[in-house]
Amino acid sequence: MRGWDGRVNDAAFRTRTKRWLAHTSEFVAPLLRTGAAMASRGAPGEPQTWRNGLILGHNHIGDVAYRTCSLGQLAAGLPKCRWSYLTSADAAGILEGNPAIGEVLPWSAGENAWDLKPGKFAELKRRQFDVVLCTNTLRHYPDLALSVAMGIPNRVGYTYKGLSALITRAAPIHFPSPYPAYFRAMVADVAGCAPQWPLRPRIYPNEENVREASKAWNDLALEQEHVVAVSITTRQARGTWAVSHLLATLEQARSQMQFNVVLTGGSRDASELAGAARQLSFPVQVLAGSLGLRGFASFLARCSALLTLDSGPRHIGNAAGIPVVFARNLSASMVETGKYCDSEIDLAPPGEYLSHSEARNVAARLSPAKTASLLVEALRTAR
Repeated sequence: MRGWDGRVNDAAFRTRTKRWLAHTSEFVAPLLRTGAAMASRGAPGEPQTWRNGLILGHNHIGDVAYRTCSLGQLAAGLPKCRWSYLTSADAAGILEGNPAIGEVLPWSAGENAWDLKPGKFAELKRRQFDVVLCTNTLRHYPDLALSVAMGIPNRVGYTYKGLSALITRAAPIHFPSPYPAYFRAMVADVAGCAPQWPLRPRIYPNEENVREASKAWNDLALEQEHVVAVSITTRQARGTWAVSHLLATLEQARSQMQFNVVLTGGSRDASELAGAARQLSFPVQVLAGSLGLRGFASFLARCSALLTLDSGPRHIGNAAGIPVVFARNLSASMVETGKYCDSEIDLAPPGEYLSHSEARNVAARLSPAKTASLLVEALRTAR
């Protein structure tokens, strides 16, 4: 293994069992290293020798979006390597049109890298990748297991949670850091440059996406000077804020200045968004599932601000470059999930790793008027 020392960082674990498993993996490292070497198609080489690379990681929309901030630097630093990105069908649109990616593989069928659609493991293996970037910092073992099973000789990953024997090049990790900074550090290491570029995601809408967004805008008759997009749905089951807080925030903010509100989401969110719209005392528009991800990014770029839970739209809003006022998830790390773009406003007070009920109680004690003042200030300073 080349790179960092591979020592387990106990502070990165929330349970004693996971910490024990990480240390155990280092105890049996010689056996794991031998097995991985036997499964590999060859010996590892230096980054400049790589020609066919695969990127693995979480496959939710936000997770893919915030990794895009470093894909350009990866392609520029290793111009002879063609990169494929394994993700889900839902998130694949984030990567479409990205000049740094040679191929988007929408073959993920679950949370983990080894959860593939039927027959796709064989297709992956036939591609004979010579390097894989295992970018997952939460559950890295599925990335590594899939990489070893495919016989990929160069396996780049983070060793601070154990299993260093399955990694041939250890990426630097400064724990805790914002999630996008972890991938930036990995890219800087393999590309041989300093990790100093901005963490803002990069999405590449085409002319058709822009036209779709323009049509949606016109169909909703958005004529006010300011338009606030609002995202109230999330896949996260723990640590989220009550939707009532965001709705109360909109009521308070509208009493201070006029602006249009568009409740946004996917097609399966339509009924929930319609119900939320009925709770507000002023008319709002609903945009549910009529745009793809790149079209939605183009739509957000027309808005003055985004008010959102800590979900995928937060990162798309960051890519659009508009002020993003977000309710950070209080059950996760405050640093890892916190603000990473200058245009973001984190509504949450200091606190992390709270239970769902604790997080709801903390959010319930916050004043919607204070949240509204932050939103209004963002609107008054918006471009």
